[in-house]
Amino acid sequence: KIVAKKTKTLTRNQIIKKIGNPHLNLYTGKDYFYFVFGGYNYAQHSVMVPYLKDLSLDQWVDEGKSFLQEIGQ
Repeated sequence: KIVAKKTKTLTRNQIIKKIGNPHLNLYTGKDYFYFVFGGYNYAQHSVMVPYLKDLSLDQWVDEGKSFLQEIGQ
């Protein structure tokens, strides 16, 4: 008997929660996503993939944390 493994759907909220910065958000563009840091130092960073599932949760977290490091957060 073969049992199909149920894959967990990745959400933007899961990504932001795991990164843990209250001023960071992740938005959807056309065929890409972008992080926005909305504190006193507004900045944004694009990730050129059409679907959240194109990266793992850890890859998304790495993208977000690298962005925060780049802007001194």
